[in-house]
Amino acid sequence: MKPSEMWSRTTRYIVFFLMLGGFLWFMWLIQELIAPLVIAGLLAFVLNPMVSYVNRFSKLPRQWVVALVYILIIGTLAVLTVTFAPVAVEQAQGLTAELQIVQDELILSLNQQADNFDLEIDFDQFGEDLETLFGSSLSTDQIFRFLQATSQNLVWILIILVSTFYLLLDWHRLREWLIDLAPTPYRSDARRLYGQIKETWQAYLWGQIILMFIIGILSGLGSAAVGLSSTAVALGLLAGLLDIIPSAGPAVAMAIATAVAWFQGPPDYINLSNFWFAMLLLAIFTAIQTIENIWLRPRIMGHSLKMHPGVVFVAVMGALAIGGILVALVIIPTIGTLSILGYYFRARIFGLDPWSDHHMQAAVEMVQYEDTADSPPTPPRLNNHLLELEEEEAQTNP
Repeated sequence: MKPSEMWSRTTRYIVFFLMLGGFLWFMWLIQELIAPLVIAGLLAFVLNPMVSYVNRFSKLPRQWVVALVYILIIGTLAVLTVTFAPVAVEQAQGLTAELQIVQDELILSLNQQADNFDLEIDFDQFGEDLETLFGSSLSTDQIFRFLQATSQNLVWILIILVSTFYLLLDWHRLREWLIDLAPTPYRSDARRLYGQIKETWQAYLWGQIILMFIIGILSGLGSAAVGLSSTAVALGLLAGLLDIIPSAGPAVAMAIATAVAWFQGPPDYINLSNFWFAMLLLAIFTAIQTIENIWLRPRIMGHSLKMHPGVVFVAVMGALAIGGILVALVIIPTIGTLSILGYYFRARIFGLDPWSDHHMQAAVEMVQYEDTADSPPTPPRLNNHLLELEEEEAQTNP
């Protein structure tokens, strides 16, 4: 059979832009489905090493292993829920009561300050508005909307669970399909890039999960140690859950804990005013965050996420403002992924070997020279390395 003619450049460009436009239109249609699929992908990515490990050593079919892991995880969550739910509910009720006291004390203080400055402002009305907003009786329409939202959330949860199951089941096939999309001469590069990106995401996600447990336990123990026994578990859970959002989450947990300590006051055996008791709890939470950032995070996540704290803070705050919590959750490993891809494309553009540590060291030395002088000379090691590259190119291409 006679081979078909090659497409012209114009035809290729037209087909490419039509496919790109169709892809963007399709993504716009399923935009509400993107967040559940991203969550399913993250869950599958976290659970895939466990599934692969069990599958490798048990010799069981992968679908059995995935089902077994699902059963174990759901069973563990059920046991933890039955065990700790009563305590968590009691602590949450205590925290809610404390926050109500905080609101009442704050309104009272604001009213006193308004009277001192002869201002005719009734802050009690703000409290009544909040109670009306959150505590009014539910109408039939509100109940219907609540049931509708609940059923919709159950559908999203079902989509996440089913998508995670099939992603775990066919993860290796999906990986090979993505790698095979690259041209044949560059598939080894695609496999290496996948390995580096995989290490970055695993270091972040698993490290973040471990840090959440540690920070939750330390925050709960610290709160209980200074006498906040009625809300220690709730504050620990709150600090652990919010730690999933770098920078912003710990700050919110710290502010809530400080406010609760301020208005609840110290126990009888601690001779401090409310202000200094709040400062004590603030110091405890600050110390926990300092230990996490300086000692725990580098050792748990390793050196795969080398980012300046300022970059992390700006990235997380911008992600929260633009895309919400889900974007803030994945922004740090996404920046790490873009850094890996950027280094690879930079090396390819300048004709360098992207897998050679010499180029990385030469770039580091160049940055060091730029930091120490306004117009630095070419570093000797970098200069020698470039000469070696030129000599090798001359020998291979005489």
